[in-house]
Parts: sequence; structure tokens; C-alpha cells
Amino acid sequence: MTRSWTSGAGRATARRGLAALFTATLATLVLAATATPALAHASLVEATPSDRSTLDDVPEQVTLQFDEPVTLPTGGLRVFDGDANRIDDGEVDVGGPETIGVGLPADLPDGGYVVTYRVLSADSHPVGGVYTFTIGEAAPVDDAVVADLFAGGGQVVGIIGSALRAIGYVAVLLATGVVFITALIVRRPEDRRRAARLSARAAVVGIAATILAVPVQAIAVTGGGLLEVLRPAVLGEVLASSFGQGTLVRLVWLIVLAVFVARGAALLPSAVAAAVALGSFLLDGHQRSVEPMWLLMGSDIVHLGAGAVWFGGLVLLVLLVRSRSIDDDAVGAARLVARFSSVALVSFIAVSLAGTAMSWALVRTPNALITTTYGWTLMAKVGLVGLVVLVALYNRQRLVPAIAARAVPAGGSIDAGDEVVAADAVVRRSRVAWQQLRTTLTIEVSLLVAVLAVTGALVTIQPAAQAAGVTGAFQTVEALTDDLDVEVTVDPNQAGLNAIHIYVLDETGRPAADVEDLYIDVTFVPEEIGPLRIEPFFAGTGHWTTNTEALAFDGEWRIEVIAGLDRFTEERAEITVFVNR
Repeated sequence: MTRSWTSGAGRATARRGLAALFTATLATLVLAATATPALAHASLVEATPSDRSTLDDVPEQVTLQFDEPVTLPTGGLRVFDGDANRIDDGEVDVGGPETIGVGLPADLPDGGYVVTYRVLSADSHPVGGVYTFTIGEAAPVDDAVVADLFAGGGQVVGIIGSALRAIGYVAVLLATGVVFITALIVRRPEDRRRAARLSARAAVVGIAATILAVPVQAIAVTGGGLLEVLRPAVLGEVLASSFGQGTLVRLVWLIVLAVFVARGAALLPSAVAAAVALGSFLLDGHQRSVEPMWLLMGSDIVHLGAGAVWFGGLVLLVLLVRSRSIDDDAVGAARLVARFSSVALVSFIAVSLAGTAMSWALVRTPNALITTTYGWTLMAKVGLVGLVVLVALYNRQRLVPAIAARAVPAGGSIDAGDEVVAADAVVRRSRVAWQQLRTTLTIEVSLLVAVLAVTGALVTIQPAAQAAGVTGAFQTVEALTDDLDVEVTVDPNQAGLNAIHIYVLDETGRPAADVEDLYIDVTFVPEEIGPLRIEPFFAGTGHWTTNTEALAFDGEWRIEVIAGLDRFTEERAEITVFVNR
């Protein structure tokens, strides 16, 4: 027998549901077949002409090379003169997966020029930057012009994108989780109808957030205005990325899910649609950029599914409990809460196991957990989950038994009056427990929403293992002065020979010419060996480099950068790096 959102679905409804499932599945398979594995966020490794360079002759083109394959959107690489007029010829040259270029007119006059770029990493994260070069005997471009050309409202777009991502994430988990929990524990037809309405409304919100995310992503990638990013070519490029593939799959299956639950279709096709909509998050994100990919993908599937059941079930439970009176069906409500508690316990175990596996792949070491933004954010998430579990245990162990006790006749007394008094006491305790349950369930939902918000933030943060250099080169940025930062890269960050690059950056993130001299002291912290003085080679404006075997042991090293701004002024920045074996 096929169960539906009311009491039972007819064969015609089931056939329509299966036909819709087949069509949507076919579209999903086409998109999945074109998806490619993603890497980490791209970084610019070489630019020709280089930043702040002075050329005697006009170069044929500007060429940028990245450390991983990138996609160049329309207008993603541009060259401007000192008056902010675009002067490149628009002829894009893709020299390879990691290399992009754009041609320049041969008759460019002497002067300062600005290069701006915005590319899409293989994992759909936008990467942008700006730098300048000069032709002939001319003054460099004014910094205000450079800042204006690269501004583009990026911070506002980022905030809007994060908000849409959070709304969409919560809506999808709610819409799908309600379907799953309804199939597992909801029995009464009127409760199922409420569940269907909740799931359909959440799906509609998810559809809206998913659609709005496309132009916002296009703006983030291209840096253009709304009218520009609505051009078919620009939207096509965004939709062809892993972000676009995940978005299209999510949109199709959310629409299918909304139609199914709104029309009271069978629960099985509704659950399938919910599962695929939820699984669309696997098409982009960190799980496609970190090895072992099979572990990340498998863990994320379990993590998403169990989290959806937990969150969707809890929200539905609040709705159902608030729709009932304790005098109407106290025992039924208590049993519903008890059934949900059992499912939530399994979900918690699944979330914990999957989260542990994902954390191992994305964090790897205790140091990476406590020294990176990703690690601290992850610990905040774990703390919030712990609070949710404590509230849930209180509900299960204290409140649910008190509510259910009113259905158990008082016994053991020889006096009828005593029985009445005891029964009244049980009723009073159950009423208090009922009111407390309504409050604590709302608190649980609020805490889980906070968990989802933190989870959404984790998607945008570089994984801890990468940020700490556990899985490759180490890179970090520290403040040198109020106006200058120092960026240090240790490659390959293994005991023995390493290339150390030090960049002094100004407020716009470009190499600064403010430092006259620079050297570093390195100390092996566990044995307090050092400091060992290293004088790196000056490699260009704001850039020093050295190949050294000073980092001879694996473990914690302290690197102190000493920068001389003039003959009398030194500034220092201290950096900790954990060198791998």
C-alpha cells in the first residue's frame, strides 16, 4: 500500500508522481554527467606584466597564471588607463586551464595602467584582484582610481549572497526534513496535512532563494551591475559552473517536491524528490575540493540527511504540539514527542559520526582546529549542537514522562479522596510540563537554526587543513602596521628544503614599496632552537623570497618577520607554522 500526505494515494496519483520523478531524474543525470571535480580556491601565482613593473614597450597582452584551473567569465579580465577608461581589445586568450590573457592595442601611450580580474575557481568560489603597471616615463596610477575600479560593491554582494545561501539552506533542510519525518512518525491525517503545508511553503522559500542566488553569484563573479549580469552569456557561464549545476538540480527538484506535497501525492515519490533536492548540495562546495573525496561525499550525504530529519522533524513537532491542547490529546502528543526523540537520537548519532569523518578530512590536526577560522567556527557549531542535545535530553527524560503520566490511573491508595488529590497533582504537573515542552521545543529550533547558520558560514571558509598548511603549502597574513600586512608562504611546508615567500601588502592587497629592508628569524618551538637569522632575497616590490633548509624538523615553528621602514624604524610580525613530516 502506498501512503500519502492524507490517508492514501490512488494509482493515478502514484503514476503521475513516478512520471514526474523520471523526468526530473533524467535532467539531473545530464547535469551530473557534466560535473567535474573541484579543487581548492584559486590563487594568482604569476602576472605578466608584473605588479608595479615599468615597461619600455607596449606588451602584446596581459597574462595571468593561477595555481589551479579557473573559468574566466565575460569581462572577467580588463585593463584600464589612469582615467579609468577600459583600453584592452577584449580578445581573451585562454592559454590553458590555469592561464588567461587579454590583448592590448599596439599604440598605447606612455602612462599608468590598471589590471582587474575576476575568475571562478573550480569549486565555484569567485576570486578577484587588481594590480598596476607603467609604460615608459610616466607616473603610476593614483591609488584612488585603483580602489574605485575594483570596489564594485563586493562587500554588499557578499552579504546578500551569504543571506540567500543561509535562507536557501534552512528552507531546503526544512522542506525535505518534514517529508522524511512525516514518513517515519506522523500518523494522524490532520497532522500530515499540516506537515504538507509546512513542507510546501518551505520549498517555495527555497525556490525563491535559489533563483535569486543566480544573479547575485553572477555579480560576484563579474563585478558588473544587475543589467549586465542578466545577459544570457553571463548567466550561461554561471549556470555552467558547479554552482550552476547544483542550483539547477536543486531548483528542479524543489519544484517537483512542492507540487507533490501540495497535491497530496504519495509519500514515496515525495521522499525521493526531497532526497535529490537535498543531495544537490553535493555538486559544489568543500566536499568536492578535498581528498579523499569519497569520504567527504559519503559523510556529507549522511550529514545532510540526518540533519534534515532532525531539523525538519523538530520544527514540525513544534507546529503540531502548539496546535494541540493537553486536554485534547496529551498522551498522543507525548507519544509523538517520544517517537521523535527516538528518531532524533539516531539522527544525532549519524550527524556525529559523519561530522567526525568530515572534520578529519577538513581539519586533520588539533593545531589546525585551534589556529584557524574554520576550526574555531567548527567548534562553535559543535558547542551549539551540544546545547541542542542537552535540551532534547531534558525533554525526553523529564517533560515527556510527566505529560504521559496523566493517562496512568493513580493506584496504591485506600482512600478515594487521596486518589483524587493524587490525580489532580498529576494533572497539574502534566500541565506545567506541557507548557515547558512548548517552550523548550522552540528553544531547540532556535539553536538548530543557529547551527545551520554556522554551517552555512563554514562553506565559505577555507578548510582548516588547507589554512594551516597540513595538506600542502602554508600561507597566512598578519598585520605589520596599521596600513601594512605581511603575507608569508612556506612551500611545500615539509621538514627540509622549503621556499619561503614574504609579501608586504598595502591596504588594497597589493605589494607595497614602504619597506627598505627585511629579514626573518625562525625558531623551533618544542626545543627552543633558534632564533636562526635568514636574509631573504629581494624579488621585487614588496616581495622577498628564500630557499632554505632551516625548517629541518616537523612540528611548531615561530617565524618572526622584521621589516625596516627606514633607518630608524622597524616593525615586526610573528607567525606560527606547523611544518609537516
